[in-house]
Amino acid sequence: MTIQEEIQNGESRILEYKATLPHDSQKWIKTIVAFANGAGGKFVLGVNNQREFVGLAKSVDLFELKDNIADTIGQMCEPQIMFDITAEMVGDAQLLIVNVFPGNATPYFIKSLGKENGTFIRLGATTRNADWTALEELSNRGRHVYYDEFACPSVKVEDEDIKYLCKDFSERAERRITRKDLENLNLIIGNKKDTATNAYAILLGKHDYTSRIQCARFRGTERVDFLDKKEYEGPLCEQIDGAYKFVLNYLSMAVEIDGVVHKEKYELPHKAIRELIINAVIHRNYQMSSSVQVAVYDDRVEISSPGSIYGSLTLEEALEGRSSIRNKTLARTLEKIDVLEGWGSGFKRIFAECDEYGVERPEFLEIGDMLRVNFYRPSYKQNGDKSGDKDQKTAINSKSGDKNGDKLEKTAINSKSGDKNGDKLEKTAINQENGDKKSDKFRARILEYLGNHPNAKTQNISLEIGLKQSRTKVYLSELVEDGKIIANGANRNRTYSLKK
Repeated sequence: MTIQEEIQNGESRILEYKATLPHDSQKWIKTIVAFANGAGGKFVLGVNNQREFVGLAKSVDLFELKDNIADTIGQMCEPQIMFDITAEMVGDAQLLIVNVFPGNATPYFIKSLGKENGTFIRLGATTRNADWTALEELSNRGRHVYYDEFACPSVKVEDEDIKYLCKDFSERAERRITRKDLENLNLIIGNKKDTATNAYAILLGKHDYTSRIQCARFRGTERVDFLDKKEYEGPLCEQIDGAYKFVLNYLSMAVEIDGVVHKEKYELPHKAIRELIINAVIHRNYQMSSSVQVAVYDDRVEISSPGSIYGSLTLEEALEGRSSIRNKTLARTLEKIDVLEGWGSGFKRIFAECDEYGVERPEFLEIGDMLRVNFYRPSYKQNGDKSGDKDQKTAINSKSGDKNGDKLEKTAINSKSGDKNGDKLEKTAINQENGDKKSDKFRARILEYLGNHPNAKTQNISLEIGLKQSRTKVYLSELVEDGKIIANGANRNRTYSLKK
């Protein structure tokens, strides 16, 4: 990808640009530190906020500027950051590019501020102070150790729990798993092999109340009206099983004709669904006080996990098959019991499943310190809003035994067909969606966001205000027509800014 193409895609986790070098060194050295603490990145001089190649002034001595930048990085940062500086011409514009390499001695920080206040990380297109969770993870990376292999003093190793894990793991692996296997996997450590690790606690469901999977079915395409919700706690493998079944309950069934045989299959590949849920629990950050969330909407299955892509890996590299393990002991254990297949092959299997199934591949997004996957449902594209009705009816037919779930789902069905109160509620919801108060609220949030983030793309705006991109585009078009914002560029490169 050329530098022009990178700039046109906008600032990101690995790219920042400015027209000139700020006089206050701290304003840009923070970004250099953040790049080193993450996947590396490019700091480009000679490009303004409108992504125009204005170039450096002809009076600027490039050699002197290079030396100044190099000396500043060397003097202000610790440990030593690896980088190179190159000059490049784009048309008549002279650019200077500082290419920062991802570091192995994290955390990197600004000396004068100290490690606690001077460590910065990159979240999307912004540079922020590392909180204690991020700082702890950076410290672990720098020492080449993993949080899940540390001792968990609050959890005691008990025979009953050992028996449960060995029995459950043996059934899943279809071979005998013993306590010795648990010790060899470093689930139990210490001289007497009587100390639990965080991985042991997570696998038993005794780690922390946020080490769970929250599942929900929402009406429509926005996170507003619950139709059903469940929280899966307890042993990790049981959480995975529960979340997987929850999603399948709300997927439509399609009929596939193979010669004279009619086969029913889910609208999305079920193996890919399970793989995505497993990836979420394996790669999440267990030091963050939030949970994995699995949401089913009319148009998509959405899976969100705490923690961005780990270490020096970019999202693009991860999707190409490169692997960087955040929870090494968990990954080894689930691979040992055949829940997880080879490291780094998960995305490839998911894509192969989708291609074979003939459905759109999932969309992967880094949103701040969270990774989100959107798996779009073919039934919504084929049937429009009616797909929600079919999903709910399918769930009713496939459900058994869960009384609370039955009540919630029957209520959802009744509100969709024949129930006058349900019709009124639905009409009210639609009126509120299109009404003045709700519209004004979303427009105000868009204007506030653009005030702090000029040249923002639709995708970033929709994530900020919590609406689907198609709905966000409607509000953006209205604001353009009202003369409050301006649109720059076309199609995928279009951005929005406040009108001056």
